[in-house]
Amino acid sequence: MPPPGIWIDGLVQSSIYITMAFGMVLVFSILGILNWTHGQYYMLGAIAVYYGVTAMGIPFPFSMILSGVIIAGLGVVVKKALIDRVSGDLYVGALTLALIFFFEGAASMLFGLQDKGLTQVLPGVLEVGAISISYQKLAVVIFTLVVMIAMYLVLNRTKIGLAIRAASQEPNAASLYGIRVDRVSLVVMGIGCALAAWAGCIMAPVYPVNPFIGRIPMIFSLLAIVIGGLGSLTGAIVGGIILGFLNSVIAYYISYYSEVVLFVLVVLILLVRPQGLFGASLK
Repeated sequence: MPPPGIWIDGLVQSSIYITMAFGMVLVFSILGILNWTHGQYYMLGAIAVYYGVTAMGIPFPFSMILSGVIIAGLGVVVKKALIDRVSGDLYVGALTLALIFFFEGAASMLFGLQDKGLTQVLPGVLEVGAISISYQKLAVVIFTLVVMIAMYLVLNRTKIGLAIRAASQEPNAASLYGIRVDRVSLVVMGIGCALAAWAGCIMAPVYPVNPFIGRIPMIFSLLAIVIGGLGSLTGAIVGGIILGFLNSVIAYYISYYSEVVLFVLVVLILLVRPQGLFGASLK
């Protein structure tokens, strides 16, 4: 049985995958595309919060909020200026793939290639019996839980949330009832990019920051929504939990070969249930 620290790391990894995958599912549900640049918004969020704290002296919580707003705005600009001007899922996918190299190249020139990191925002360790967890890692888990609860309330208790659900399920019918699907898509793009940015923000004090940190979270988040079912918010959460814990536990036993085993397990899951665990509807 792995030690408690491995399970805690699995919980932290699950938190990042959940936050990332949730944003990806929202964007996919409305725009009908997988935003391959999602990992780079994660990276840009981490870099933005790093500069906000270290260069501008903004307290971490406010720097994190500002980072989310900036990256959300960037996502909206990218959608209006680029994605909306390209027709066809294949070409949109190629566009977002190209943006990966653009954002990573720009970040490399401005940020540099060396790993950088924030001093722990919440120093100290919480000890419960034989289990100990740093306050920083605990904050990652609590933040993810708060975000998921907030998103549930937004999607189920607000007009914009109900509009998002309607537009994702029946866009033509939603437009007949006066819902501006184009505006809803902008809101969703902003929310999705903000979630990716905040995922990067909460991990910046835990792991090193560099222009290429978005690639692995992007891949695992994509696998999470494939396991859970494309378009399923519940599936994004469950898929993130499964991958986070499996990756941590398998890595404990076989180190670098863990990703190979993990991908084989994902393939086996999809062979048994190719539509994912929760189908393909926004729920």
